[in-house]
Amino acid sequence: MERNRKTEIRTEVKKRRANAAPEVLHEASLRIKDRFTGLEAYRKADILLAYVDAKREVETRLLMQQAWKDGKQVAAPRVDGDGIMHYYYIESLEELETGSFGIMEPGQNCPLCETEEGLLLMPGVAFDESCHRVGYGGGYYDRYLEKHPGLLHIALAFEFQVFQEVPFEDHDILPEIIVTEERLLKPQEKKGKTLEEIGRCARKAEPALRIMNTAEKNEALLHTAQMLRDMSGFILAENAKDVKKAEENGMNPGLIDRLLLNEERIAGMAEGLCQVAALPDPTGEVLSMKQRPNGLMIGQKKVPLGVIGIIYESRPNVTADAFALCFKAGNVVILRGGSDAYYSNLAIVRAIRTALGHRGIPQDAIQLIEDTRRETVQEFMKMNRYVDVLIPRGGAGLIRTVVENSRIPVIETGTGNCHIYVDESADFEMAANIIYNAKTQRIGVCNACESLVIHEKIVDAFLPLLKARLDEKNVEMRADERAMKAADGLVPASEEDWGTEYLDYILSIKTVSNLDEAIAHINRYNTGHSEAIITSNYENAQRFLNEIDAAAVYVNASTRFTDGAEFGFGAEIGISTQKLHARGPMGLDALTSGKYIIYGNGQTR
Repeated sequence: MERNRKTEIRTEVKKRRANAAPEVLHEASLRIKDRFTGLEAYRKADILLAYVDAKREVETRLLMQQAWKDGKQVAAPRVDGDGIMHYYYIESLEELETGSFGIMEPGQNCPLCETEEGLLLMPGVAFDESCHRVGYGGGYYDRYLEKHPGLLHIALAFEFQVFQEVPFEDHDILPEIIVTEERLLKPQEKKGKTLEEIGRCARKAEPALRIMNTAEKNEALLHTAQMLRDMSGFILAENAKDVKKAEENGMNPGLIDRLLLNEERIAGMAEGLCQVAALPDPTGEVLSMKQRPNGLMIGQKKVPLGVIGIIYESRPNVTADAFALCFKAGNVVILRGGSDAYYSNLAIVRAIRTALGHRGIPQDAIQLIEDTRRETVQEFMKMNRYVDVLIPRGGAGLIRTVVENSRIPVIETGTGNCHIYVDESADFEMAANIIYNAKTQRIGVCNACESLVIHEKIVDAFLPLLKARLDEKNVEMRADERAMKAADGLVPASEEDWGTEYLDYILSIKTVSNLDEAIAHINRYNTGHSEAIITSNYENAQRFLNEIDAAAVYVNASTRFTDGAEFGFGAEIGISTQKLHARGPMGLDALTSGKYIIYGNGQTR
């Protein structure tokens, strides 16, 4: 129906252009030029990316000539042999030659334009007052803007091209302004969906994901990974808004580090999607099949959980990781990120939804709750009608709030007050390297070491060596009375320090007289996350592994390895510190449930 309507509109506009006198169109083009060049966006732009008018379009050549007069660079599009549109710099209209579809294009000797900060003229056949657009049907500009989202894009149109309403889709890229000879049109502010709408959309999308085959899911994940790379400039620009706000608000450096994105971290997100695509698909796996005395064959197989809600704080990489794992396991995901990462999350979700749209997959396989008010979280936790399971990721306060108030079943992911115990038989160089890594490699993560436990027999010899190493990162060491005597420059610890997740360059230090005391101290103050022992004693290592109550327990290795990627999961949905359903880094298997399948041959009861 929409395709038919677009055809009708294109036919109607063609008639209107044909019936308009050339002098009228020229006069209207001059007025459009004056309105356009009066825009602040034009005045600030250094580069104008302009298509060359044809078939009685608004005369963009007038704008190109004005831009040269105003000292701006001009670039025009050309569809190359690969079928992809690129822009090339031109210094005069004489550098144009007839190209694809009979349209004037830059010649082969014109230099390539790869700017991300210019002003782009967006063509169109028809528009409406909400700035929806009907293009010529090739999709060249939509694809170009998806890869260069930082470009301002403005459309030019005669008034007869503006309709009351034109067909559109949610993923269409709207012009930021439409300039006609009579007025300027701007898109109506699009408000985020209500929670009820989000829930309904999730349930509507869920059946398609549940039955999607592995090849389709993998192809979509790989395409999404590439889209993240292609849109990295846009994502980084949006992330910069969040980081700037965080710095202005005096956010802890460790938390800013969790928030910060760069090219390497975006590449890491993309690689995470690729790794998930390479993993075996757990859905549909038959776990057992047994025959009962009555002849019934009763088996159990893995199935998606359904609709998963995730509430998380200022780690935008969670957005991509959560989508990848939920999607591969056949689940729809509803995300509610923190206000600190608002723009970053919007940008990443935009990239993912764009990629899904390209593959013909319901874009509501991922949705972001844009309302970051606390009241919205409370309402979201009551949506058991639409959401099958809720996973919180963040600080202790957030997790406690969700666990205590949710009507939806919760998988609890815990904070990380992680300990390293240095046994009396420990290799000092190994211990120092592991502690340095676990404490300083990245301070704002849940698997960073927050507390050190040292056997009293080695504290005098080892602690000065460790302090010299940690001084490289200006780590504050809060110690008990015994440890204070072993090295200079330590700060007295309080009882509160033993149970604190600092997410900062701070480390608590507790001395113990034996392994029993170390295990007791760690089990009292840990959060069930990750604990490590540095030892050369096999029996002590085995006792530590057996008696420490935590999701991950290490011998002679850094706690920083508690991570889905490091465990071979590709990515993780979180690190569960509870004991029911899932524990430790949660990958694909943790996002499935089971159902019984029964084969009979006429049995009745």
